[in-house]
Amino acid sequence: MRMTLQPPILWAVCHRRLWSQDCVLCLDGAGERLVCAACEAGLGEVSRPCPGCALPLPPGGACAPCRRHPYAFDAAAARFEYRFPLDRLVQRFKYSGDLAVGRWLALRLAERVRGLPRPDVLVAPPLAPERLRERGFNQSVALAAALGRELGVRQDLTSLRRRRATAPQAGLGRRARQANLRDAFACRGRFDGQHVAIVDDVMTTGATAHTLARVLKAAGAERVSAWAVARAPDVPRR
Repeated sequence: MRMTLQPPILWAVCHRRLWSQDCVLCLDGAGERLVCAACEAGLGEVSRPCPGCALPLPPGGACAPCRRHPYAFDAAAARFEYRFPLDRLVQRFKYSGDLAVGRWLALRLAERVRGLPRPDVLVAPPLAPERLRERGFNQSVALAAALGRELGVRQDLTSLRRRRATAPQAGLGRRARQANLRDAFACRGRFDGQHVAIVDDVMTTGATAHTLARVLKAAGAERVSAWAVARAPDVPRR
């Protein structure tokens, strides 16, 4: 007996075949998803994160880095560990300007922070003008804008500014990064009594968020949170 597909079923089949896309990581069919279910399941989430710095807590629950060198921000959260294959997504967004990947990352971060104390405003680390011209956009600003729309939180993406260019941070520990960023940022606005969340793609040592938190608190912020898509493993505090 020959079977004839009814119009709604036929349309659904054609839609899947015509509009199905490949996973941006493994290139297998992902349907309407940007990242297929198998690849998303392989993205390592931060397990038992410290609420102060978002690093995984060791057995016993005490975070030695936070005790030794407290941060200026009050809390931190990250969705993923910065490792393969998540790093490929971040780099594709950051260096190739793939805004669809950026929005996907922002939505995953939204899932992580939705139950946390709600900030009054989101901000993002500013890029130096030459870096902005080179890259064409500020990936942290794009993340903060998408995250703010998803959470319904106001964004202030212009008050923070760079006062000077800094040397590359790669390979530096937390103390060296903080020294490199000293007096690098300024704030043109006021955040009196507000809870401000700093949104970034990757938190490596926390030096950028620490420096910005000091600037924001000098501008009146009562509480500062540091939110990142990914948290890099702990690095030496040299």
